[in-house]
Amino acid sequence: MKIMVINPNSSKHMTHHLDEVLQAIKGPDTELTVCCPENGPMAIESAYDEAMCLPGLLPLVQQAEKDGYDAVILACFSDPGLEQARELVNILVCGIQEVAVHVAAMMGAKFSILTLNAERVPSKEKDIYRYKVERGLASVRPIGLSVAESDENPDLARAKIKAVAKTCAEQDGAEVVVLGCAGMAGYAEDVKKELGLEVIDPSSVALKVVEALVACGIKPSKRGLYAYPPSFVREGKVKKGGCCG
Repeated sequence: MKIMVINPNSSKHMTHHLDEVLQAIKGPDTELTVCCPENGPMAIESAYDEAMCLPGLLPLVQQAEKDGYDAVILACFSDPGLEQARELVNILVCGIQEVAVHVAAMMGAKFSILTLNAERVPSKEKDIYRYKVERGLASVRPIGLSVAESDENPDLARAKIKAVAKTCAEQDGAEVVVLGCAGMAGYAEDVKKELGLEVIDPSSVALKVVEALVACGIKPSKRGLYAYPPSFVREGKVKKGGCCG
């Protein structure tokens, strides 16, 4: 199978980090490409950044379908462009946040999300309702780092993640902790060993879930929510039941 992982920001450093982590765990029959847009925000830390990444992100999703990929993973914990991407193509598209929180809800009674800064806490709480797993949420807590800092300073990121995860367990009753940024890829195992919590690295978990979904032939329905945009149909860019291109 062919899977494309798109880091929606334009940071080559973070993209390389993701590539290293995910290539190490991909299945033997998986052809994996990890890429990012050439232009757009270097980090996604606001709703504005989410909007600004879409012109670079969505064409990559369409190109993946044209190039024969079976699935696309959007590797940003805001899941920017997820619904738009699912409208544009007839292949599997998943966001790491949506996958991670559903898995977290299955793995314990309560889960917490570690986000980067305090300003993003309300956004993550809102997303939990959008994904219909609000009854399982124990808390959303910031670790107090930027996207760049979490990616470029692993020792500091690990220390802050461990400290905040411990608070989630002891004060909020969390049994599972979700690392709420693609820049935290590769940090889960250390936290899990030290604290005895289940810790979800959303990029890694998303890759393995997507591999399973592709193997099962499952993808978003085009019947309603993710139907092609009417303009695509009017302009003849898609045939009924067909693909873009």
